[in-house]
Amino acid sequence: MAAVSTLIDRIYRDYLNKPDDLSAFSRLDGGINNSVTSLNYEAGLFSVEEENLLGSGALIEIGQEIMLVTSATTSTRTLTVSRGYAGTSAAAHSDNDNIFVNPTFPRKTVFDAVGDNIVRLYPSLFNVTTTNVTSASTYVEVPASTVEILTSYVQNATGNQYTSAGTELLTNFPPSSTNTAVQFYNTSNGKTVNLVVKRKFVRPSAETDDLSTACLLEDEYEQIVMVGAVADIMGATDVDASTQEFITEKLAAENYPVGSGERIRNALLRLRSLLIDEARGNLRSLYPAPVSIMNINYSA
Repeated sequence: MAAVSTLIDRIYRDYLNKPDDLSAFSRLDGGINNSVTSLNYEAGLFSVEEENLLGSGALIEIGQEIMLVTSATTSTRTLTVSRGYAGTSAAAHSDNDNIFVNPTFPRKTVFDAVGDNIVRLYPSLFNVTTTNVTSASTYVEVPASTVEILTSYVQNATGNQYTSAGTELLTNFPPSSTNTAVQFYNTSNGKTVNLVVKRKFVRPSAETDDLSTACLLEDEYEQIVMVGAVADIMGATDVDASTQEFITEKLAAENYPVGSGERIRNALLRLRSLLIDEARGNLRSLYPAPVSIMNINYSA
């Protein structure tokens, strides 16, 4: 599956960057570490008008880092900058990395919105993971994202059939390094136990994180995260009319027209809710919730 960076790029492409309105950009001429305050940009990519935007007080963005330009020498294509501006962190950047001038939608903002919307999917939606563990007389650690054991099966003594294993999920459990563990009872030690567990989604720590293995995000949930992230960004940004029109056209293409009296953010949130309801219905059909009668749970 794709990395988080791929989802961020799709958000820019599908919602935030109109095809006919590309931000002014150049590329680094030589890599930099996380502490230098002088950098060079490539020749020929900035127009004269765009270079005029690079004076003292301009903001540039490389990766997720925003830098404040304190002085610019266009004859040598040199910028003196203050690093890690506007709540971003100074980082090393490679030769030919893109430099954007005064970005309307900073990449760090989009990354944070994606992370917020991934973890926000739970408890409406959840990940289902199948794994094997070995039974023991003491607890067995499982990932901190584990919230419920859906099924547990173990081979019987003769090895000719599988039966339900005696398991209990221990959460907020300090003896485990993950704070989460499985305790076995009425199950012999050293047995391979097949578990199907419910897990909540995990916030990415970097753009290189894999959406599936690191964040536990299934392909069908990507659109929900994208729409929710754009809604968050719309609510925090003064967006120009042309960008709003572009997003409106995008929603209309997805058979979700925006009414004249409805704000873009509200429309996006409603679309997100509809997508979640559809995905939740699919999950319930696969993993129906047990019915409780007189404090006894019966699987559907």
